[in-house]
Amino acid sequence: MRTSPALHALFVAASLTALIAAQQAFGQSASVRKKKPAVEAPATPPPPPAPDPHHRPLTELSEIIGALVLLTEICSPASSTNPWRARMERLVAAEGEASGIADRLRGAFNHGYSDYATSYRACTPSAKAAAEILTRDAARLARDIERRFGS
Repeated sequence: MRTSPALHALFVAASLTALIAAQQAFGQSASVRKKKPAVEAPATPPPPPAPDPHHRPLTELSEIIGALVLLTEICSPASSTNPWRARMERLVAAEGEASGIADRLRGAFNHGYSDYATSYRACTPSAKAAAEILTRDAARLARDIERRFGS
């Protein structure tokens, strides 16, 4: 198939124009340097200090207590005070506000509460079974904490 000379010239001109434009764009982008921002982004904050060895089981216990508070509210709504909430308050009070662990314990408590709140909205046999398992886990953790760190 033979193309007309005018069509061939148009094609060559378009190709050359595109090639020249691409070279100019490449040349300009290579010569333009990025300016530094007026204010540099802040460096990432240092990692939090490593917690004491007894904080991990206390945090886990707080999370379990949070789940038990929810399950008790669902399965025993008539009870006037939730015994698990009272235990959590005593645990936080025993650690003291100045130690810095109190906020971590409260966060773990809230995490346990909200995790179980997404799964349990009514008292079901599985909610009762979960409460029994969590009660055993809480008792085991409390014994381990007392054995390892004293009273």
